[in-house]
Amino acid sequence: MTTGTPDMLVHAMFGYAILQVLIIGRQLPWIMQQPLAGSYWAFTFGLTALSTAALRMTARGDTDAIGELAPVVFVLVNIALAIITVGTLWLLVRGKLLPAPVRA
Repeated sequence: MTTGTPDMLVHAMFGYAILQVLIIGRQLPWIMQQPLAGSYWAFTFGLTALSTAALRMTARGDTDAIGELAPVVFVLVNIALAIITVGTLWLLVRGKLLPAPVRA
């Protein structure tokens, strides 16, 4: 919405996004105990939004902490997406991605 380097509101929203990732990260051991399912894709929107925001902030001239975090966030998000993608494809190949139809 603005021009030039990101302002304080953008940094505050990015910080809140990092907080959300840390909260989910704290719950990750419990989440990983659950069997892999298509519902894991619910995490991908927030992850990709965080990565995109960091890259766009860097492209707009933010070279401080965000500039240092952007490549790390990008790599970590892509690793998470790759794991979810491979897991989903594996479920699809095994025929376990979708539940079996219920017979009346």
